[in-house]
Amino acid sequence: CIKMIRNEMIFVDSDLQNKPDVIGLISCTAKKLGLVLDEGVFIEKVFAREAEISTSVGCQVAIPHGKSDTVVEPFIAFMRTSNAFKWDENSDELVKLIFLIGVPAKDANKLHLKYIAEISKKLINDDFRENLLTLKTKEEIFNLLESINNNVNK
Repeated sequence: CIKMIRNEMIFVDSDLQNKPDVIGLISCTAKKLGLVLDEGVFIEKVFAREAEISTSVGCQVAIPHGKSDTVVEPFIAFMRTSNAFKWDENSDELVKLIFLIGVPAKDANKLHLKYIAEISKKLINDDFRENLLTLKTKEEIFNLLESINNNVNK
């Protein structure tokens, strides 16, 4: 059973205020944890995907993702920023909750799609989003997100 959501990949109340910094910090952490071999290549893939269509999905949420050979182990990172910020220049939508998903290029079982679907299902729930915005500690948020791991791995 794969655990794509890890405690080390949860960032609470970050002061970052733009997409490149958020994606950069998370990618750097993924490299340190051995989840990606080359953070630069991974960042390029995420931004190539962003160029296709914005991953800002409303309700202060963005779900950027990258699929690349440099991803050794699939992962989902979560970051809550202290202040909402514009995710894209061409949109006024503000983002405060970011889920960055990394998947190997040869993701034969399309696991990331199951995770995106499960995250999307959870995010429709106002209480779930409110908890993501208000829970104080990394551990509390990890426990909340653990339900996504559990539902996908049923």
